[in-house]
Amino acid sequence: MRKIEFKQLEYFLAVAENLSFTKAAEEIHVAQPAISQQIKYLEFVLGVPLFNRDNKKVTLTEAGHLFKKSALKVLDSIDDAVQVIEELRGLERGSVSISMSSTVATILMSDVIHEFRSQFPDIKVKVSEAVTSESISKLNNGELDLAIVTLPIVEESNLNVEHLFDEDLEAIVSSKHPLAQENVTSVDLVDLNRYQWILANNSNGLRRLINDACEQKGFCPIPAIEVDRISSVKNILIYSGNGITILPPTAVLNELSLGLVKRIPLKDIRLYRAVGLASRSRNLITPAALEMMGVVKQICYNYPERSFIQHPANEFKRNEISNKEGTVKV
Repeated sequence: MRKIEFKQLEYFLAVAENLSFTKAAEEIHVAQPAISQQIKYLEFVLGVPLFNRDNKKVTLTEAGHLFKKSALKVLDSIDDAVQVIEELRGLERGSVSISMSSTVATILMSDVIHEFRSQFPDIKVKVSEAVTSESISKLNNGELDLAIVTLPIVEESNLNVEHLFDEDLEAIVSSKHPLAQENVTSVDLVDLNRYQWILANNSNGLRRLINDACEQKGFCPIPAIEVDRISSVKNILIYSGNGITILPPTAVLNELSLGLVKRIPLKDIRLYRAVGLASRSRNLITPAALEMMGVVKQICYNYPERSFIQHPANEFKRNEISNKEGTVKV
């Protein structure tokens, strides 16, 4: 079957509107013989005449009237498709997906969504919670646009990664714990090994950081309870009289405000994690995802009161991992 091209519909409609090959040629700036040739080809493909050409007067045949209606619908559909793409480019439509760990979500998720939606109300936002390894896998598979992750990324990937902030980690215990009852203000990392560890499994970036820090101090933390999510760590810890874990205090803001847990700084080591923003390569980033990146960076910059380092993320140059005694960084 022979195909009808877009230009043939355009030429046909120009003649159908003007009822003149000459005027149609002038309107769309095409030579009249070219229009006549394309109309004859169109009539050949359709198998019916579209115009009556009697006494130099041009009129539509019955088939021509029917074809005009269909041609207008086709062109309107094309215009609609172009409009959708233009709106997407102009951020009037579209979607963006981002994931973050549960500890980061506690402090960032609501602000990120609120700020982005206030600027781009018609963009659909998909937010999920996932550990770094899951987020990286989904980014590589094209299931996500962006992910806030714990650095460095140990998984092989071709992603773009920008440092956002560093965040201190501290011992976290239930308000029922002996250290809380005794109002201990700081503690050595090695002394925590006397209590029952409640930790996320080894797929979690925080767990790997804790393991490295404990190894530096000459021991390996053996968890009494091991779970797959930080949210589970918090829930179990609240009801544990002898359990202990290590988390960023921002991950337990609600629990701290309710007096359910106590934070105890580590005095013999500075333990902290680096948090970054991972995205797919630039040529795969949508306009909506680019705008979301800007919102995330700005919000992270505005959180110095929650122990974040005060710097614009896009101006920060990552330091090499310190080899000094008493410092561990992911």
